[in-house]
This record gives sequence, C-alpha cells and structure tokens, in this order.
Amino acid sequence: MVIKRPARTGMLLVFLLVVVTGLSVTVIWSHAAQSSEDPVVFTINDEPVTAEEFRFFLQQNKALTVSDFKRKYRADYHADFWTSSYQGQNPLDYAKQKTIEDLKKIKIEQMLMKRYGIIEDSSFASFLKQLEAENKDRQQNIRNKQPIYGLQKYGAEPFYSYLHSMNYQALIDDLVKKNKAALTDAELKPLYDEIKSDDFHLGYSFDYEIISAESPRPLEQLRDQLLSRPGSVQESIVPLGFSKDIAVRRDTLDMDTKSKDDDGAQELQEMFMTMQPGEFTGILRDHNGPMMLRLLETEDKGYVPYEQARTSLVQIYMERQLEQLVEDQLRQATMEIDEEVLKTISFSN
Repeated sequence: MVIKRPARTGMLLVFLLVVVTGLSVTVIWSHAAQSSEDPVVFTINDEPVTAEEFRFFLQQNKALTVSDFKRKYRADYHADFWTSSYQGQNPLDYAKQKTIEDLKKIKIEQMLMKRYGIIEDSSFASFLKQLEAENKDRQQNIRNKQPIYGLQKYGAEPFYSYLHSMNYQALIDDLVKKNKAALTDAELKPLYDEIKSDDFHLGYSFDYEIISAESPRPLEQLRDQLLSRPGSVQESIVPLGFSKDIAVRRDTLDMDTKSKDDDGAQELQEMFMTMQPGEFTGILRDHNGPMMLRLLETEDKGYVPYEQARTSLVQIYMERQLEQLVEDQLRQATMEIDEEVLKTISFSN
C-alpha cells in the first residue's frame, strides 16, 4: 500500500532521535498542511497508521487510562480530566502513548502476515470494507432465514479483534506447516520438559470415603477418634456404638470421566488437591443430610508421552518462534511520528 506523505515545502525539518521502549523512533515536527482525508499519524517501517485508525485504538484505551489514573493518582473523571496533569502526567498523552505501543506490535504482526501471504492489505480502510461486507452477508443470511454463527451484526472493535486473531492463528498454522518436518527432537524435547507439568500433565485421581449420618455429632466423634488413632472407619464405629448410625461407602474421583460442566466434581477436585491422604473435610450437607469425606489416596496419572505430545509441541514451538520474531522486528523497526497530526487527536474528534 502506497500512501503519500504530507508536503513539507519551505519549512525547516527538525529530526530528533529518541528511544521509546527499545524502538528507534524519528520524531518529525512539521507545520505543513496535512491531508484533509485521513492524515498519517506515524509510520513504522514505512507502514502508515492514519488518524482514523489511531482514534479507533485510542478509544479502546479510554477506560483503561481512566482506571489507571484512578488507581495511581486517585484522579476522578471530570470535564477537564484529559487536559489536566497528575504528578506531571497528562491522561491524554498517556492514552496516546499506550495507543502507539499497541499499534506498533499490531502493525509488525500484520507486516509478517503480508510477508507470508496471510493478508494482502493491512490498511484500516481495508478493514472497514471487510467489516461492511461481513455485516451485509449476515443481514442477507438473516433475510434468507439462513443460519449465522455469532453476532447478527459485528461492531468494529470485536470484529477487528476477531479478524486479527484469526489471521495470527493462520500465520502460526502456515509456519507449522512449513517447518514441522524440519523440527528435531533436540529442539522439541527441551520444550516438552519445560512445559509438561502445565500442558501435558494427565491429572490426578482420588480414592475417598463418603461418611454420612443423620446428624453431625456422630461424624464429629468419629473424625476425632480417627485423627487421634488412625484406622478404618468400620473398625472405629463399633467401639463408638455408631454401627447403625453411620454409613460408609468408597468412591473415586477422576476428572477424565466427568463432564467439564460438572461444577461439583470441579469443586471436589480442588478440595482434594489441598488435602493429604487420611485427612477429612469438614461436615458437609447434601439432600440426604450431613456427611464428611476422607481422602484415602491420591494417584498422580503422569504425563502425556513425548511422542503423543509432539504435534502440540510443534505448534507451541512455532508460536514462541513467532513471538520472538515479532519482538526482534520491533527492536529493529523505525518509526516516524508526525507530532502535528498527533496533537490534533483527542477523544472529542
């Protein structure tokens, strides 16, 4: 995409080289007239960010800025908030800087998407056309009583997020496809060892007893007895005289056999994860009355074998490679900021 830079005739250009978060930035002051259509706020590696796109992202940082100034300076939002100064910091400048940082990373990612053929045009105008086309298609499907997935009509912010995420994932998938055959065990096994506890652990199963009674008192006495003199429930209830009052049954909790929507099983697992074998829960209640649980054994089910995890490891490896590539590109990138255009942007225009 080719964008004409604003004309700068008969004026002295002043260049100031500064460093903003590791990025070499050339800041340009100019008093020349800007394009009335959509002036360029800054370029990164000659990729332009226009005022319309900048305002779009600035708006997304509005609530975050108000929240940050409330937290840092106890600043309340009021009519003059954006022009005020709090310990030398102006909220509008803060929001603009946050927007620049956001857009730098997004534009670098979009450049890589173009390089690898995922997208052809990264301009904001192209995005708006895609948004319009998407919503037209959805409205047409509604009129034709055809099924649609997701929203009936996309707003600009959620659609931008959705589109960028989909394109980023497509970029990862492309990198995986092109590089998976070349990746060796020497590259993937260290990654497996690093992340297997978080990503490839098979979880735990728990053997436990459910001990119930008609009232809490026998359960409390039994618990005190077993804590002071460990043994089986069956052996302990006889001398206490609770043979007819207490019922005991064993069960196993294994989340692999439970639905992900089973909140009760999730809560039970979280409880058992904090317990040692032989420990009791407090007195609980269900529709049958009071009960308590005693954890008998926790079985660590180990890890997904490396060979089975390899496909996922390739995906994770390439995600990391892409993240590093983006960081490297950010460090090496060059920016030009048109301060005159930047000054004209606020939340009121």
